[in-house]
Amino acid sequence: MVTYPNMMELFESLGIDMEPSDMSLSVSLNEGKGCEWGSRNGLSSLFAQKPNLFNPYFWQMLREILKFKNDVISYLELLENNPDIYRNETLGQFIKSKGYSELFQKAYLVPVCGSIWSCPTERVMEFSAFSILSFCRNHHLLQLFGRPQWMTVRWRSQHYVNKVREELKSRGCQIRTGCEVHSILSDAEGCTVLCGNDSQELYQGCIMAVHAPDALRLLGNQATYDESAVLGAFQYVYSDIYLHRDKNLMPKNPAAWSAWNFLGSTDKNVSLTYWLNVLQYKIMRTVLELPPTTGDVKIWEWECLLKLVSKNLGETSLPFLVTLNPDYTPQHTLLKWRTGHPVPSVAATKASLELDRIQGKRGIWFCGAYLGYGFHEDGLKAGMIAANGLLGKSCNILSNPKHMVPSLMETGARLFVTRFLSYFISTGCVM
Repeated sequence: MVTYPNMMELFESLGIDMEPSDMSLSVSLNEGKGCEWGSRNGLSSLFAQKPNLFNPYFWQMLREILKFKNDVISYLELLENNPDIYRNETLGQFIKSKGYSELFQKAYLVPVCGSIWSCPTERVMEFSAFSILSFCRNHHLLQLFGRPQWMTVRWRSQHYVNKVREELKSRGCQIRTGCEVHSILSDAEGCTVLCGNDSQELYQGCIMAVHAPDALRLLGNQATYDESAVLGAFQYVYSDIYLHRDKNLMPKNPAAWSAWNFLGSTDKNVSLTYWLNVLQYKIMRTVLELPPTTGDVKIWEWECLLKLVSKNLGETSLPFLVTLNPDYTPQHTLLKWRTGHPVPSVAATKASLELDRIQGKRGIWFCGAYLGYGFHEDGLKAGMIAANGLLGKSCNILSNPKHMVPSLMETGARLFVTRFLSYFISTGCVM
């Protein structure tokens, strides 16, 4: 199944190469003194802490993971088959109503959601239950093992950005970078864009492909009541990000080390470490999809560090890591920057459904990943809708096929067959 059909169609049209991605996850609570497990190497990672083999609470969590899949499927089917039911339940309310254990929440649910949306623990439970659980189902996150092979861009996001730029130039489009926009004004004549060099340019229409708070800032006092209400509903979390080589920001037990490593405690915000030696260029897609929002980090500086990392990935004495929101400044830090990510709250879900109140009014169109789950596919779909709306054309948005969640038996069979065939395939990968 293609989870991002529009993105894949774009990549195919541009000739973008893809490669398998490692999406394994580990959880390490209280600096490894609490629960610690991983998913990269099957049971050896899952039971990285050998005492968990005899820990009834850990086994209860595993049973609840299976129960969670069934509860989510039933919940989503109920809401999708009854559109009149109000979808304002939070994730916390859903979990409480089902009676899940504290360990399930702290050692599984919060790490999974917090890792994807870079949100602190208390914000995760404020997520829209329908939105988040739909995402988990659509992305096959309802099971620990036997997930489909994820793919990623072979030469990171900068590669397809360059491809898009080349395509636009071939069509006669003018692309201007490094031109900071201070404000946007709208009147009967059109949209006036005021730039940092005091220049003013008049256009028939305008598409604001920026974060919702930035769109409001650019509109300033001219923002309408509806624009303030809709765009103001979208909230963001901001993360301090470090490229470093401090292995203390990984799980204490090396058997648990995975591509994504959730570090948390019961009383602090969470942090997340990406293991570059496993992810290599793949992680660059993640950290470059949103340019630094503060600081003096430039793309060329990041490219230089990228070359440094790529030449030394085989050196294992100190791993190359990227950590979001560490409790302290990591040792051997190479670079620091800051960026933001939209929060999939109940208010955001409601606001995205009310976009028609402001879309195209005053000749201004809005788009961004915040109108969906906050990822590439969401940004692309929103951009396609805005661009075609500005041109007065209909928009053909591809949708996902019916979501098929494999049973426990199907998942086990798939895992067994995949591992069996892996012994006989020396070139390529088992999809």
